[in-house]
Amino acid sequence: MKRFLALSLIAMLAASCVKDATNSVASAELPSTKIINNAESATRGSLLVKMASYCESYVPVVEGVAIEARPLFPTGKTSKNELHKANIYRWWVLTFDESANVEHIANHVAADERVEYVEYNTLIEHISNNDVVAPTVSHHAVQTRSDIELPFNDPELAWQWHYYNDGETIATDGTAVEGADINVIPAWKYSTGDRRVIVAVMDDGLKYDHEDLAANMWVNEGEIAGDGIDNDGNGYVDDVYGYNFCDNNSNVIPTSGHGTHVAGTIAAVNNNGYAVCGIAGGSGNNDGCRLMSCQIFKDGNAADVSKIAEAIKYATDNGAIIMNNSWAYAKGSYTSDSMFAMNYSVLMDAIRYFETNAKLDGVIDGGIAIFAAGNDSYGVPSYPGAYYNNICVTAFCSDFTASTFTNYGVGANICAPGGESKSPGFGAVHGISSTSAFESWGYEYNNGTSHSTPHVTGTAALGLSYALELGKSFTREEFKNLILTSVRNIDQYQTGTKIIINPYEEYDLSRYVGKLGAGSIDAHLLLMQIEGTPCVYVKTNSTSQLSLDEYFGASSETLTYQGVEISNEARTALGITTTPTITDGKLSINCSKAGVGRIKVTAIVGGTTVGGGDNMGGMLVEREFEVVARGSVAQNGGWL
Repeated sequence: MKRFLALSLIAMLAASCVKDATNSVASAELPSTKIINNAESATRGSLLVKMASYCESYVPVVEGVAIEARPLFPTGKTSKNELHKANIYRWWVLTFDESANVEHIANHVAADERVEYVEYNTLIEHISNNDVVAPTVSHHAVQTRSDIELPFNDPELAWQWHYYNDGETIATDGTAVEGADINVIPAWKYSTGDRRVIVAVMDDGLKYDHEDLAANMWVNEGEIAGDGIDNDGNGYVDDVYGYNFCDNNSNVIPTSGHGTHVAGTIAAVNNNGYAVCGIAGGSGNNDGCRLMSCQIFKDGNAADVSKIAEAIKYATDNGAIIMNNSWAYAKGSYTSDSMFAMNYSVLMDAIRYFETNAKLDGVIDGGIAIFAAGNDSYGVPSYPGAYYNNICVTAFCSDFTASTFTNYGVGANICAPGGESKSPGFGAVHGISSTSAFESWGYEYNNGTSHSTPHVTGTAALGLSYALELGKSFTREEFKNLILTSVRNIDQYQTGTKIIINPYEEYDLSRYVGKLGAGSIDAHLLLMQIEGTPCVYVKTNSTSQLSLDEYFGASSETLTYQGVEISNEARTALGITTTPTITDGKLSINCSKAGVGRIKVTAIVGGTTVGGGDNMGGMLVEREFEVVARGSVAQNGGWL
C-alpha cells in the first residue's frame, strides 16, 4: 500500500507541470536567486520564464495582475520526445499591462517551484553606422583597375576596394594601401557561391525585391503568400520572404536599409550589370548563396532579447547555416564570458540551438554565428561577439589601419574592411559600397563593424560553397578554425599616428597591435585551405627566393628537381616572363603583376634519377602551390 501511494505521489508530481496550477507559489519568501538579470533595461509588460522541465501548459498567478503566458518558441512539427529533450522549449514569455510592476511580478513568478529561471526581457541595440557620401558619377567614370581584369560586369565592382584593393581604387588622397581587402577576386576563380548555402541576416528587414538581391533571396517554398495559413506548419503564417519578429507578421520591412546593405555585401547578385557585387553572390547564373530575412529591428528601435532569440531559432529550423549579427549589448555591459552566459540565458540557449541544430548535410554539422565587435572605439568588444565561442569581427580601413570607431581587445577574433567614419582625406571614399534599399542607383556607402562583419560572413558562405563543390566535410569547430586562420598580418600596419580631419584628431595606432584578432580575412586563402593547396606569397616586381622546406621537407635543398610547370594562364595572370627556377631547394620567381596562379614543382626523392629501369632510382614527387603576388607582403613572407 505504501509503495502504491509513493508511486502515485511521484506520478502526480511529474504531471504537475502540465496542470494549470493556481497555488504554486511555494512560500512568502521570494527566491530572488532565480532571477538571472536586473530590470534596469527591461521591457515593460513582458517577462521571460524558463521552466525546470518542459510543460505543455503554464498559468502563472500573481494576485491582482492579469498575465498571459505562451511558449516563446513555436513547436511546429517537433516530436514530443524532442520537446522534452531540447532545452529551448522550456522557455515561456509572459505579457501583462505595462503599468504593472515588473520586478514584483518577477519575484512572485520566481517563487513557483516549477520555474528554474526568470529573466527580464531586456533591449538590445542595433550597432549604428555612418553614411558616407558617394562619389559623383563622373568620379565613377574614371575608375579603373590597373592590376587585374574584373570578372563581372557590375559597374560598382571597380569601386569596391574592400574586395580587391590595388592601392589606386580610392587614391584621390593617396592613402589606399594595396592588399587592404579580403582578396576575393582570386577566390572567384574557384567558387562564386552555392544556393544550398543559406545565410540568415539578423537586422532590419531586407528589401527582398531589390534588383541586386531578389534572385538570391531565400524563399519559403512551403508557404503560399497571403492566404493567412501556416502552410508548412513551422509556426509562422505567410513567411514567404522570412519574418518580421518586431511586428510578429510576415511583412518584412527595410526600415533603415541597414540589413539590405549588409545582405548585399554577403550575396548581392553578381554579373547582372547592375550596382554592386556580393562576396558569395554567384556568377549571374542563379547560383549565389541565399539570404534569409530575419527582421529584429524596426524604425531604429532596440529589439527585445526574446525577439532575437526567436529569430535565431527560426533561422535554424528553416535551413540557415550561417548567421550574420550586427547587434550587441552596450559596451562594458559584461566583463566575462561566465557573466554573459549566465545573465542572458535565453539568448545563450538560442545561439547554442543554432550551433547544434543548424545543418548543411555532408558539409558541416553545426551553425556558424558571426558578430560585430561594436563601434564605440572601446578596448573591449561588445557581447555576444566577445563570447569565446562566437566569431567577433573588428574593422580596418582602406589603408589597412584600424577603423577609428572599431571596438578591439580580448575577445576579438578577426578583422575585415569596415571603412572609416571620418574621412582621412578630402574626396576619398573610405566606406563600404553595397546595396541600398532607398537610393535610386541601387547602392550606397556605409561604414562600421556592422559592415565588416558581412565580409567574414560572405567569405564563410563562399568557403562552404567550395566545400560543397569539392565534397569536403567539416565539423563546426574545424570550419571555424579554417576561417580564423585564413588571415593576413594586419599588426604591421598599426604603427605611428593616424590623423583624422573634420574634426582634427590623432590616434595612436599601437593601441590596436595584437587586439584586432588573428589578422584580416582572406577569401582566397580560405578556399585554398579547404582545398588543401598550400600558398606562397611574393611581392610584385622583385625576384623572390622561397624555401621549399615546408612542402618537400627540411632536406629540400638536397633533392633533385625536375623543373617547374606553369600554365600560360598563370604566366599571364602573374606577369611572369622568365620561367621560375629552383636552386638549392629555393624557388626563384619574379611576378610583374598582382594576381594568383598555380605552379607544379617536381622532385626526385631517394636518388638523382627516377627508378623503374635497369638501375635503382628514386620516387617522383609532385607538389602544387598557389602563387599569390601583391604589392605588399607580410614581413615573414606570408600572410600570417
